[in-house]
Amino acid sequence: MREKADKIIIEGEIKVKDILRARGLKMYQLAELMGITPESLTRALQRNPQYSTLKSIADALGVSVRDLFVEGGEPIKSIVRGTVEVQGKVRHIDNLEDIYRLAAEVEKAYEEAKIPLPTRR
Repeated sequence: MREKADKIIIEGEIKVKDILRARGLKMYQLAELMGITPESLTRALQRNPQYSTLKSIADALGVSVRDLFVEGGEPIKSIVRGTVEVQGKVRHIDNLEDIYRLAAEVEKAYEEAKIPLPTRR
C-alpha cells in the first residue's frame, strides 16, 4: 500500500482468509463481528472492496488495513500473535501497538473496578 497525493493505492493480494485460518475463525464469525451478513462479506471480498470496507474488516480483526495484504507474494509476518479475552471481549494481538492498547484497556478496567494494579517487575 502506498500513498499518492490524496489517494491510497492498494497493491497486493487480500489475505483475510489466511488471517482467519491462523486464528481459527470462520468467515461467518468475521461477518458477525462486523455486523453484516456472511453473504455481504463474501461479495465485498470477491470484488474490489472500498477502503471503508477494508477498514471495517481490519478493525474487526484487530489489525491494520496494511496487514490485510500480502506484499510481494509473501505474507506479512509478525513477531507477536495471540488472542486475549478482557471482560468478555476477545482481543487479537498482532503487534506491539496491540499490546500497548490492550495494556491500557486492562489498566482502565482495573481502575473502574477499583482493583489495585499488580506491581510490575
